[in-house]
Amino acid sequence: MIKSDIVEAEILTGSADMEVAATTLEAWGSEETLVTSATRILVRAEHKTYFEKLTNRSVVGRTGRGDTTFGGYLAWRMDHEIAGSLRFASAIASIKMETPGPFSGTLDDVLTRMEAGI
Repeated sequence: MIKSDIVEAEILTGSADMEVAATTLEAWGSEETLVTSATRILVRAEHKTYFEKLTNRSVVGRTGRGDTTFGGYLAWRMDHEIAGSLRFASAIASIKMETPGPFSGTLDDVLTRMEAGI
């Protein structure tokens, strides 16, 4: 597995296109690739691409977005499918970016954000 933001992915692969970069990383051996940008998250796995938008209302807590996204994805992925894990990652990262510092919400906060789709 690999996690990168779009800038890192472009440096590694030569492409600023999230899907092209992730497909290249997959061809190099990554079984699940997660790429973040300011507005969305991509996961490339099993030769399929999944996208989810970020729904944060502010970016005062932007630092740590990628780590929170990847940590949330990995934690949920242990017992859930790819698409649901990506939704979970998007929700937890979106909430985290609205407040400086590490994520301080609850599982209920994340599930509520997932259900609301906002």
